[in-house]
Amino acid sequence: MKAAARAALGGALALLLGAPAQACGVCIEDKVAATYDYRSVQDALARGRLVVYCDVVGLRDVQRARVAAARVRGVEARSVRVSAEPAAVSFVLDPKQQSAQAAVLAVQAALPAGTRLAILRVEGGSPVVPTRPPPR
Repeated sequence: MKAAARAALGGALALLLGAPAQACGVCIEDKVAATYDYRSVQDALARGRLVVYCDVVGLRDVQRARVAAARVRGVEARSVRVSAEPAAVSFVLDPKQQSAQAAVLAVQAALPAGTRLAILRVEGGSPVVPTRPPPR
């Protein structure tokens, strides 16, 4: 009986203490965090640049998003970050070259048909209301 009581107590403690939290990849914060780079963000904001975070849907090889984004006018190629899980991309953009929306559309246009990018967040400049990711 003592062994059963100890096992029950151990199970109860595990429930109370919980397991470490893990990102589910569904919320905006998880997708932003997957491509966040503190140094890049601070440098970009200090120089009046925007940091654009996007959800990526329908693209298996997110490295293609890295290549496509690096070629878009106003995007700083070295700033492009991608994540496969959750699928996301971020980059630093010079807002004098083009808007975040135009840059995201240009990246999307360079990717295979069926790929969709949705802006999750834009840091710097004026606030942008995040768009809803397309249905999966």
